[in-house]
Amino acid sequence: MESSHQLARIRNGSSSQFVEVFKMRRQILWGRVFALFGVIVALVGGIYVYRILGKFRGKDGSIGEVIGALRDPRGAFPNQKNLTILLIGQDYNHDKRDFISSKGTRADTIMLLSVDLDKKTMRACSVPRDMYVSAPDGKTGKINATYTRGGAKLLRETLEEKLAIKIDNYFMIKPDAVRNIVDSIGGVEVETLDAMNYDDNWGGLHIHLPAGKQLVDGKGAEGFVRFREVNRYRMTESGSIIPLPNVKHSKEEGDIRRMARQQQMIQALVHGANSPGNLVKADSIIETGFNQVETDLPRVKCLALANLFKGSSKSGLVSATLPGRDTKKNGVYFYELDEDRARDTVDYILKGDEAAGKRLIRIGVKNGTKVIGVAKALATQLESQGYTASSMGNATATPVSLIAYQRATHAEIAKQIQQMIGAPAVSKAAVFNPKDPDIEIVIGDDLASKIVPTKPKAHT
Repeated sequence: MESSHQLARIRNGSSSQFVEVFKMRRQILWGRVFALFGVIVALVGGIYVYRILGKFRGKDGSIGEVIGALRDPRGAFPNQKNLTILLIGQDYNHDKRDFISSKGTRADTIMLLSVDLDKKTMRACSVPRDMYVSAPDGKTGKINATYTRGGAKLLRETLEEKLAIKIDNYFMIKPDAVRNIVDSIGGVEVETLDAMNYDDNWGGLHIHLPAGKQLVDGKGAEGFVRFREVNRYRMTESGSIIPLPNVKHSKEEGDIRRMARQQQMIQALVHGANSPGNLVKADSIIETGFNQVETDLPRVKCLALANLFKGSSKSGLVSATLPGRDTKKNGVYFYELDEDRARDTVDYILKGDEAAGKRLIRIGVKNGTKVIGVAKALATQLESQGYTASSMGNATATPVSLIAYQRATHAEIAKQIQQMIGAPAVSKAAVFNPKDPDIEIVIGDDLASKIVPTKPKAHT
């Protein structure tokens, strides 16, 4: 079994090995946090009309306020256009005997959500849990350790000071949220495209689901929404990471399928919660949901948010991770922010500053025509509009111009460029490569004549 001692050995050993493990866990846990927030909101929105008005009153609320949140959810947030919410995924700790414990836990995943109450949209900014900070309590170290020392309050104050933002509210989500909510409604039916198998002894996560339709309990549901890829590595007793041979991949791997399963889970929860048997105990189900989160947002406003976003799509979500690099200080692994790019990320994702988005995203332009200098001309044009662009030489000849972006975060800017230059379409890059530009433009014959600058007239 993997232990805290083994993990410590990895941290002190090969940095590339540790980074690989860190990335595997971070990829899975990011999805879990967002899924849990969506699950809870959707579940609340799905069954609020039955026997539970009193559950949303809170200590100082009234039935009238609850009814108002149902009739006019936007009115529950007067004089507010946006909310910035700190989303914390709580992790289990391990005691001296390597048993799972909830004492002294750290923030496993940290995310900032910018909620536009008028447009009913969200932007998400992930905060690397190993980010190096100087906290308001005078101590330096990893950002997730501030939660251990001072809870959500210190974590919140640290982020506000570090990123120069104002956080309105926080949600702390317990590790077993999905598991307990699904168990409270007696399980849900899901459907998988392929078998999913993954084991993480340290995180206590073991996913073994067959292909096809099936009824899953809380444990199975947790694996269903958290699965991202099959086991690709094995950890030895000495703490080394060894690639597994002949790995059988699953059709369920990847971010696209994970998001699809999360949406499927939300629908399954709402459907299950609305079954005749569960409507009778809707109040206890809601109470179970609230017991899985800790928040300073009043319950009546939680209801208003659920009602406001009920039925809205997550397809337009813009998200990013604070940029930086892996480093060590006195032999300890940390994530060090790229201060300039991190500032632009915060301004773009959380504050909606489009100019910051233009500066942040790297654009590469290639020439897919026989017209000399067209790539450089377009790059110069984009630079003049505030984008960060550069010419990357020639590409395979193409009659139609192409624009491809690497992450969903880049889609919005890619569409802006499409409209500006008149390209026919944009698409997501088939394979992610961090060494490539965030957005790549290949100029085709259809746009070449429009982009090449005219030569200046001679003076007479």
